[in-house]
Amino acid sequence: MRKVLIVLLAVLFSALIFANAEYYVVKSGDSLSKISEVTGVSIDKLIKYNNIQNPDLIVVGQKLRLMPEYTQKDLNEQMVLAMDWYQTSGEMKALAYQAFNVAKMVFDNDLANNNDPMKRAVIVDIDETILNNSPYDAGHIDTNHAYPTGWNDWCNAALATALPGAVEFLNYVVEKGADVYYISNRKVAVKEGTMKNLKALGFPQVTDDHVLLRTDTSDKEPRRKMVEKDHRIVLLMGDNLNDFTSVFRHKGLKERNALVDQFKNEYGVKFILLPNPIYGDWEGAIYNGNWGLSPEEKSKTRKSVITKWPEQ
Repeated sequence: MRKVLIVLLAVLFSALIFANAEYYVVKSGDSLSKISEVTGVSIDKLIKYNNIQNPDLIVVGQKLRLMPEYTQKDLNEQMVLAMDWYQTSGEMKALAYQAFNVAKMVFDNDLANNNDPMKRAVIVDIDETILNNSPYDAGHIDTNHAYPTGWNDWCNAALATALPGAVEFLNYVVEKGADVYYISNRKVAVKEGTMKNLKALGFPQVTDDHVLLRTDTSDKEPRRKMVEKDHRIVLLMGDNLNDFTSVFRHKGLKERNALVDQFKNEYGVKFILLPNPIYGDWEGAIYNGNWGLSPEEKSKTRKSVITKWPEQ
């Protein structure tokens, strides 16, 4: 009886050790039956998780999964709370109104106090700055899909809605004699659908020369320079730090945050930032620019940068 109890306790202890383990490394003398006893994972699950064709053929040193593979569908589940906030919260709507109210104050101040004869311009990003594309991103939830799957179709369907306050503010800018330029990293392949969407929502100056989409580079600086040739840029609006200046491009977390401090006097003065917790270069910075990480690696990396209390 004592021997049986010792064996049972040993099996239970082993199962507890492997309860949160993702892999087991096959050792000499192992079989699926023995591994199942040690880890507490059934033979059927070991076969399924590792796509084992011959249960009698496992190799020393082989890494066996002890849980299902973490998929893009699993990663997409992390988007749900951000999507709930973006699509349903009054706070999101209030922040959008706040951004365009501040933009109007900045613009009006320039009208009243700047006598520079050069024509004024306001530059805006498109996605999650003036257009709400969240239904596209939400469409990936419960699927194994991710951007760019379906992105061109979404753009050409012209179904995005306007962010609160965006149409009114940009029309006000044009009424006061300034120009609006839409500088976006949407590709020129979707320009027709993009312009159709903007026009249908009532945005002003939706013309080929005012809608500047991506051609050979995602760096927006050359397009901003084009506008600067015959305009004075009063303010820039975006949901990404790269929408304001290219110094933020390809920077890691620490560098980006240090640069934010460096430009602290520009926010609410020349730079107006819209909230976007769904996607952006802030996410790429978490991965150190390595967007090719697997869904499992992305999940681990996302969690690794979070400050927790108590420390674990």
